[in-house]
Amino acid sequence: MDASTTNTPTEIVHVNTHTVSCDGGVGPLGHPQVYLRIIDKQISCPYCSRLFVLEAGAVDHGH
Repeated sequence: MDASTTNTPTEIVHVNTHTVSCDGGVGPLGHPQVYLRIIDKQISCPYCSRLFVLEAGAVDHGH
């Protein structure tokens, strides 16, 4: 796979919770707010490709 076919994240956000929300930013660049659950170590927003990376030692405070 070459560089033109890879999906590069627009932004990488390091978090310490397993549940995150993403709205794509402010103004016309945003998208509907979505809540994402990090199961393994990271998850990518399906709308804007923002990558959420779980910090080492994060504790799951789920419901």
